Amino acid sequence: MKNNKTDLKTEFPTWVIIFSVYFLWWAVLSNFSTIPFAHLFLIIILTFHGSVQHEILHGHPTRYQGFNDLLAYPSLALWSPYLVYKSSHLKHHEDINLTIPNVDPESYFISKDEWDMLGGYRQKLAEFNMTLLGRLILGPFWYFIALKKEFMMSFKKVFSINFLIWFSHEVFIVMLLYFIWSFFNIHFLVYIGCAYMAQALTMLRSFYEHRPSSNPNHRSIIMHTSLPMRILFLNNSYHFVHHKNPNMSWHQIPREYKSNSEKYKQSNSYFLEKGYFTWFKKYLFKPVDKPKHPAF
Repeated sequence: MKNNKTDLKTEFPTWVIIFSVYFLWWAVLSNFSTIPFAHLFLIIILTFHGSVQHEILHGHPTRYQGFNDLLAYPSLALWSPYLVYKSSHLKHHEDINLTIPNVDPESYFISKDEWDMLGGYRQKLAEFNMTLLGRLILGPFWYFIALKKEFMMSFKKVFSINFLIWFSHEVFIVMLLYFIWSFFNIHFLVYIGCAYMAQALTMLRSFYEHRPSSNPNHRSIIMHTSLPMRILFLNNSYHFVHHKNPNMSWHQIPREYKSNSEKYKQSNSYFLEKGYFTWFKKYLFKPVDKPKHPAF
């Protein structure tokens, strides 16, 4: 087991980002009417908060996960209860099931049976969702609908932990939006709009970070992108490296990749991309893949 000095040295950058995201959120909201491009800053901060939550659920910055979860609990970006996100994301890390519909909770693919049951109009929508434009415009909406379905399903067992998580989340969101409106004088629709765009920005990162393949090692991408984007996503752009080292701190991942880059590239069959802008050039209007998942 690491000693406390090693923990502090390793996790200090994570403490910095946790403090920074909450401080910046408060600072931007407090000066929303005077800061140029305040809406853009808020979108970036809400996106960054999602990256911080992702880092925390993987066991940082302390060895006490219950305490870590408290640091990540506030759902500043509104969408998902943190504990629901944590549970589904850890299931997503079962690499053998990556991209498999109804098994991988973060898969954008549709099973053959479900695909055959869809009407022509819904198939077209699914194909549009596989374009970058469709993902950015409609992706957050579909995610919102899926979350609300989960919330409604939780009413089947009103005395369960699952219902308590969902109900407390909905209460928290209402209180948060009211607080932002009354204290910072920012209309709740403005904040919801920024949260929607933040979710779209997160979906830019996840647009094609996983592809179907019979070999699980070939399913996760390595994205070579700029330093600002790597910081925004806390190096989750090195997605294959993260999946192979899920508990490695975000600031250690670039060094790990640099030291073993050829090994990682060979292992994931050179599933690489050079910057998120290339997805705009390639897939803004063109589907990146077929929505119907090939059966393995």
